[in-house]
Amino acid sequence: MAKQSQITQESGGTTSELNFDVSTGLKTILGRELITDDEVAIFELVKNSFDAGATSVRIYFGTDNVVVADNGSGMSRQDLKDKWLFVAYSAKKEESKKQDFRDVVAQRRSYAGSKGVGRFSSDRLGKQIVLQTRSEQAGIVHCLTVDWKRFEKDAKAHFEKIPVEYSGQKAFTLPDGLTKFGATLKSGTVIEIKELRREWDRSRLIELKASLAKLINPFGDKTDKFSIILIAPSEAEEDKKYTDKAKQAGEEPIERNIVNGRVGNFIFSTLSEKTTYIRVSIKDGFILSSLTDRGELIYEIREPNPYNLLEGADFSCEMYFLNTSAKNLFARRVGLPSVQFGSLFLFRNGFRVFPVGNDGDDWFGIGRRKQQGYARFLGTREIIGRVDVYGPDEHFQEASSRNQGLIETPAVEQLRKAVLDRCLKRLERYVVPVSWTDKIDATTEDISRLLTDPGRARVTAAVAGLVDNDEVELLNYSHKLVNLLNERSNEFEDSLVSLRAIAFKTNDRALLRKLEEAEKRFDQLRKSEAEARGEAEHERAVAEAAVRVAESAKVQAYEARALAETEVRRANFLEKVVQLDTATILNLHHQIGIHAVDISYQIENLLVETSGKQTVSRSVLLKAVEQIAFLNRKILAISRFAAKANFQLDSGKINTDLAAFIADYVEQIALSSSSPRFRIQITNSHPGMKCRFSPMDISIIVDNLVSNAKKAKATMVSFELMPLEKSGLLIRVNDNGRGLTTGTSPSRIFEMGYTTTQGAGLGLYHVQQVLGAIGGSIELAQEKRDTGLCFLIKISCGRNGR
Repeated sequence: MAKQSQITQESGGTTSELNFDVSTGLKTILGRELITDDEVAIFELVKNSFDAGATSVRIYFGTDNVVVADNGSGMSRQDLKDKWLFVAYSAKKEESKKQDFRDVVAQRRSYAGSKGVGRFSSDRLGKQIVLQTRSEQAGIVHCLTVDWKRFEKDAKAHFEKIPVEYSGQKAFTLPDGLTKFGATLKSGTVIEIKELRREWDRSRLIELKASLAKLINPFGDKTDKFSIILIAPSEAEEDKKYTDKAKQAGEEPIERNIVNGRVGNFIFSTLSEKTTYIRVSIKDGFILSSLTDRGELIYEIREPNPYNLLEGADFSCEMYFLNTSAKNLFARRVGLPSVQFGSLFLFRNGFRVFPVGNDGDDWFGIGRRKQQGYARFLGTREIIGRVDVYGPDEHFQEASSRNQGLIETPAVEQLRKAVLDRCLKRLERYVVPVSWTDKIDATTEDISRLLTDPGRARVTAAVAGLVDNDEVELLNYSHKLVNLLNERSNEFEDSLVSLRAIAFKTNDRALLRKLEEAEKRFDQLRKSEAEARGEAEHERAVAEAAVRVAESAKVQAYEARALAETEVRRANFLEKVVQLDTATILNLHHQIGIHAVDISYQIENLLVETSGKQTVSRSVLLKAVEQIAFLNRKILAISRFAAKANFQLDSGKINTDLAAFIADYVEQIALSSSSPRFRIQITNSHPGMKCRFSPMDISIIVDNLVSNAKKAKATMVSFELMPLEKSGLLIRVNDNGRGLTTGTSPSRIFEMGYTTTQGAGLGLYHVQQVLGAIGGSIELAQEKRDTGLCFLIKISCGRNGR
């Protein structure tokens, strides 16, 4: 039916009427020339099913036909005549005008398409279409047969003059693979496309399935309870071969490589536990944002919504940061690199807007922004996610070609700005200062490296920087990561500033009191250390003066003796036999004096703080005992080094090969504690990594792990040193002890004071803290074991290890 219009001509004072006339060429313009891609053509048919209220769609691929069947509302004979056969008429537009659009959305009446041309997408796929449909009110199935070839015979023929065959039938006629589904259809529509213009081979079907997975539920969502199932009988045998082969190899078959079955991609529920992601939504005049890092909620904030055209549009954004670990996981589960899957997808009224999110597409301008600050900004290769928006065509209308995104409107401009400013930049403000500064963190699937003092300090600073804005309301934050650091930490003073900002923002009086107490303890600790060093320096000066007097009185009575060469150690700082000179002895004495005096002051401070009190809280005692225990471990370490170390400890640190030092320490010092009943093994395949570190810290790490193995009744503990990434060090520490005792929480074993034995619960806590000081972390290996434990230590001598 041609659309009629009036045109008025004035000639000699008379008027006449003319009409538009439409040729059969309109079919090609609205079909193959408008729908330029076979996948998009199928998307259009699936969208129609969605808009008809269907909960399930079956797409069947035969030898020379494609069938799209749904269980939607179907159509009556009058609907076919007045709507489906009325070119460019959209019943969806008319329906949405009858009520407020927000009510349409709430009732799942939002429409994926509204131009009235999607029906011509079948022309892209094949030369003939057979449409069968039945509404809930009618018992008969209405059938239309449209032969598109008839529209191509004569370009001057009138569009509305080409006949379309109609017939009525009792039931749906479906191929074998759809008969069971057809038997359940009380209402619905079945579109069969015959005489296909192109063959659908296995590779094309797999590509289609992957694209369909991104059409509605690429993130595992079950929005609108809408499912798509692909049926291709010719590929069933190949699917079985692939599945059987994967199972024989002990692997999980990748859904992407299987043609037949439900379309979907549920990788994102797994990704949310393995990487950092942000969720942003607009509701009731506010923007709500929450950021989660590997399962730990970092913060949740609320702020006024400045985007008036997005109010009531149900705007939401879910954006994931793809670190190395997340990219590897994605590739394993999905079967292709994340960059080939796509980046940030846009959904309008529940359906994907093409080509936004495809590899190479930069509709949001994220790639262009990345080029301006490569080391500061996230690009399309580092994020993946979805943006959802609901609204009428006046705000959010797809381009007519169906593959150019949304038409530019003021609402679309606000949409882009909201995504960039409230989603991407907020994710950057966390990822860049917290994760990018620690290279090994990119390969870690949990927050173990953030539980160190340097890691927690970075998280605290990021949250504090975010809430340094009068309009931002902090609703919740991670008390595990945003909390007081150990007073010994180099980042302690800076973290107090960040924590105080957060405490004031949330009006957290308890946290403010804790900060005041921590500052007092820190001042006492600093004073104690200064006085301890002063006393130690005085004793050292006296001792050195006495040595000089004694040496000046010595008579050079003996000729120089030739000293036997000692075995040159690889790291050049440990020897099996060392003759300690006077300077080294004084050096060791000096270090022991500092720590011993410091312990005395710690005890005095504790006695003063608890004086006159009937009860003392466990937290106060634990803080004091932890400090004393840590200093005592250093004294023990010095005593163990005394007979074997030839390096100077004036600064407390040395600059040498960390891997070789650990190997030598285990061989030369730790092995001295082994016995026939308890063996210590060491293998070192690391090429070398020069770092600045404290030998005492390495002693604390190794000695604690050896001690824990002994307590667990192990007969063997092994240290395996190997490269990690390009410049890191990975240490696997294995023992064959009894493992974790019943009731032990694996996630808490590194907490200060946590223990299920008679111990103090400080050993693993100290290991975690000293590793954090040199850019390292420790975690419990996630592997099934019959006996013993395996710890993974990762060290990157970067910012914290220099």
